Amino acid sequence: MSNLSELKSRLNAIKQTRQITGAMYLLSTSRMKKAMQNIDYNIAYMHKLRSTMKDIISKATQNEMHNRFIQKQGEGVKLYISVASDKGLCGSYNSDIVKETLRIMGDNFSDSILLCVGNVANAMFKNAGYTPDYNWCDVLSKPSLTIASGISKTIIDLYRQHEVNEAYVIYTEYVNSSVQRAVSKRILPLLEKDFEDIEDDFKYNAFPIYEPSIDNVFDLLVPQYVTGFMYDVFMQSAASENSARMRAMQNATDNADEMIDELSAEINAERQLAITNEILEIAAATDITGSV
Repeated sequence: MSNLSELKSRLNAIKQTRQITGAMYLLSTSRMKKAMQNIDYNIAYMHKLRSTMKDIISKATQNEMHNRFIQKQGEGVKLYISVASDKGLCGSYNSDIVKETLRIMGDNFSDSILLCVGNVANAMFKNAGYTPDYNWCDVLSKPSLTIASGISKTIIDLYRQHEVNEAYVIYTEYVNSSVQRAVSKRILPLLEKDFEDIEDDFKYNAFPIYEPSIDNVFDLLVPQYVTGFMYDVFMQSAASENSARMRAMQNATDNADEMIDELSAEINAERQLAITNEILEIAAATDITGSV
């Protein structure tokens, strides 16, 4: 009888867990759809902005523009922005980002500055023996241009003050609901080859005139570009995180369903065994009474 009560208690616990995983699946689905909608909006904005940046950079030589944002400074300190999550229960999402970041940094951690987004990744870096120089939390739960602007300001300030020579971001690129991958992209400096995938909106042969100067115009555009870029990174990361959590919760729910079926069958078998034993005991008692 004690075995039957233990099975019932375990069954109730699994059913409660299943309710939690089911609710988390629905919540992640809703958040992923919202993030996807914002991604579509940002794609059009980034295409226009990158096209403008490409146009200016491609004409930098003839305009005699010598801007630090488009000039590679050689070897020096590198800035790595690792974008992960503040929460777990999303499979290997966070660990993949941390592994990719450590792989790219290699043995040059002493010549690097690490900017970490997400409490989970921050803890994982510390467990691996690396303490991030900067840490932001509550970013992917509600990505916003305000947060993206604050982080991009830190990136640009470090670059302008010659604290770093290059800046890279490591994040999870959203391909579709089934495919997300950890990637690394350079943010600064902005080189012409970085914009090869963007086609010109229109072509012209005229010599452009910038007011007050091409350098001033470019200096104003770079913060806008980095902010938009980081916002796109956050939106893709948020969509990837919720997609990964959807799969994890769906797998957990499926496993719970299997365990519930197995336990239900085991409980029924125990009940039938208990009933059979009672019938045998009654039959044995009847035989004894009749013989007496």
